[in-house]
Amino acid sequence: MIGKLLQTCSLGSMAAAALFAPSVQAQERPAGASAGGDIVVTARRREESLQDIPVAINVVSQDTIARKGVRDMNSVAAMTPGLQFDTGASPADIRPSLRGIALIEGRSNVAMIVDGIDTTGVSLNTTVGGGGNQNATALMDIARIEVVKGPQTVYFGRSAFAGAISFVSKDPEFTPGGTFNFGLGAYGQQEATAHVTGPVIGDVVAAKLSATYSNFSGFYKNPGNGQGLDASRNYGVGGTVLIESGAFTGKIRGSYLNSNAGPGAGYVIQRPDTSLYGVNTITEETFDPDEVNMSSDHRYAGNNSETYRGVLDLEYDFGNGFVLNSLSGYNRTKGRLEFDFDKEPQNVPQGVDLGGGMVNCLSMVCVGIFDFDNDLQQISSDLRLSYDGGPIRAMVGGYVFDENYEEVDFSRFVGARPFITSTRENIDGRVNRLNTNTYSGFGSVEFDLSRALTVTGELRYNHEVISAAATTGVNLLFLTGANEIDFRGKTSFDAWLPRVSAAWKVSPDLNIYASAAKGSKPGGFNTGQVRDDLRPFGQESIWTYELGVKGSLLNGDLNFEADVYYSDWSDLQVTTVCYGSLSAQGPEPECPNSSAVTLNYIINADKAEVKGAELGVNATPFHWLTLSGSYAYTDSTFKDFAARDVFPSPAGVDRQFGGNRVPLVPRHSATGMVHIEAPLTGELDGFIEGTGNYRSSRFARFDNRVKLDQKFTADAQIGLKGGSWTALVYVNNIFNDLTPDFSRFWGSFNPSTSNGEYITAPARRTGGIRFIKNF
Repeated sequence: MIGKLLQTCSLGSMAAAALFAPSVQAQERPAGASAGGDIVVTARRREESLQDIPVAINVVSQDTIARKGVRDMNSVAAMTPGLQFDTGASPADIRPSLRGIALIEGRSNVAMIVDGIDTTGVSLNTTVGGGGNQNATALMDIARIEVVKGPQTVYFGRSAFAGAISFVSKDPEFTPGGTFNFGLGAYGQQEATAHVTGPVIGDVVAAKLSATYSNFSGFYKNPGNGQGLDASRNYGVGGTVLIESGAFTGKIRGSYLNSNAGPGAGYVIQRPDTSLYGVNTITEETFDPDEVNMSSDHRYAGNNSETYRGVLDLEYDFGNGFVLNSLSGYNRTKGRLEFDFDKEPQNVPQGVDLGGGMVNCLSMVCVGIFDFDNDLQQISSDLRLSYDGGPIRAMVGGYVFDENYEEVDFSRFVGARPFITSTRENIDGRVNRLNTNTYSGFGSVEFDLSRALTVTGELRYNHEVISAAATTGVNLLFLTGANEIDFRGKTSFDAWLPRVSAAWKVSPDLNIYASAAKGSKPGGFNTGQVRDDLRPFGQESIWTYELGVKGSLLNGDLNFEADVYYSDWSDLQVTTVCYGSLSAQGPEPECPNSSAVTLNYIINADKAEVKGAELGVNATPFHWLTLSGSYAYTDSTFKDFAARDVFPSPAGVDRQFGGNRVPLVPRHSATGMVHIEAPLTGELDGFIEGTGNYRSSRFARFDNRVKLDQKFTADAQIGLKGGSWTALVYVNNIFNDLTPDFSRFWGSFNPSTSNGEYITAPARRTGGIRFIKNF
């Protein structure tokens, strides 16, 4: 293990030397901030200096959130090398990955934490990954965003397998005030957010009210009816009450957000190289904007959701170093997801008349509609007792989590039978359910061995009970068969999850840390029409070993962070495909009763490893100039993965995929920023800022036959700042790089072929204005 870690150190050193002007991967600062110790984070549920905490963290500041209009996960990922947040066939099809731990389908590997509450979503179907619209509503009235890297189960719980993205909301204040942020941009972009705060009862009770609205017409339109693709409209309200009375502090938060996102923009291409080991690279030249289209038989709903959230955060200080914290959360998201499944513009199906009112459109023209209702409810409660006794700090606690998720499937092929039309009114929904109950106990002890050396031990025990129920007996083309739940499964998973770390404060300006941590992700059930013995899939686990350094020079004008890590990853949950009875290549033994053309299902790969290095620097050489940049090297590779080959081997020949790269992970990613700010008059400052983001090429799937080309985008801002206001003009994707960001295998039915590949349409160059007022 030490040898592998040293090998990773060497790789990271060479990469760092090659990057002339990097920046600290853990420090996204407000312009002009100089000292890393000035940044406070709460990744370990207490306020700590970013420079001192022995964890790799990227912080997106409140100033950056406001100026850049950060409203979605993609914006956060663009500022965080090593973090990918891919969007697939629809706005609900999200696939976050962090430090080479990629998500293909199923439960997210990265925890989505809102004010301490785990709101990470889940999905049962394997066309949509990562939990979708349940994670689309986190960004409203945010004070800062902390991207915490590596397994963090003690503080963030069950979902922090690869790390966590923690959204910290603004608290009410006892001084009256507020903020208004308004933006207009190309492609119909409109944004407005506001909050007001102040005392309600003296210095005991304060409150805050927030509201948000945004509208976007989409970068692309459906030629058939002009509907905006990837368009969106969101609005929401929220409020917080803060109570401070003696030793008691309480926060009561509530919010409602309505999100409407149009169907995704993209189209299906044919892979030109169909040889066994051929690699098809998707480049900017591959993408043709004129091919982006879909059926226009009706206006597809896209992804619509309503989210209700509530948080009860209570703290009581007993004195003598003892503090009791209770954190309870409620999260409810109800939504609908509907898009054109065949990704083709035809409105009228054509097929072979089979008699009895049934038509096989697969050999000619299908109009396939993917249509789901989904309902997620999560309730959680966390109780902690902590102690701070000078050189000894300790914590013990317990956690319960109840999640109930239901999908009702109305997907259909128009014209396959007379009653199947473009609307769902004649369709009986097929019900699928997933229930998860989690019970955890955890604790930590931190001890100062000396004024310079601190050691920490953490441990969490997880017991998870997962129950699934599904309707699997329906023919997906003709909608025949029994429309009732015919599969039920229940299983449980246990995991002991330790983390140990040591931090050495070499000097007030230099800290070195080392850690070893384990994470786990529970298994579950494939609820599609696969063979019964393939329904269960197992729990995956990971050990991550890390060595890092944080420091500052030149009186805080130069701050840096660097780390290397090695992750030993076992039993990866990977998606594969089998051909059903509606495919010319099926049915296969893995799904002998499936009426699908192709069916996705999850299997476990035996072993993978990730070697990585991260480096960042933030410098203020002059009071008017800030330079920053960050770089991540990630080598994520399968070591032992024997599985069926799906294409071009129709029979699914087994072969070894060890040595292939884990999909959707670039080896190199980097960001850089130059910010110039200087006074123009006694009360007016001017600023200009340029940023650049780069990622190297990456593979789309574990067979490494489809590669997404490298990509570089650049953004710029120029503006004015008064005493309490900021006005700016911005341009994003200055060079209009249209290299696609995501692709996936897309079935074997006409008009797609056995080598159909769906590519998502990338964001175009855009610009706008923004005005921010504080009062």
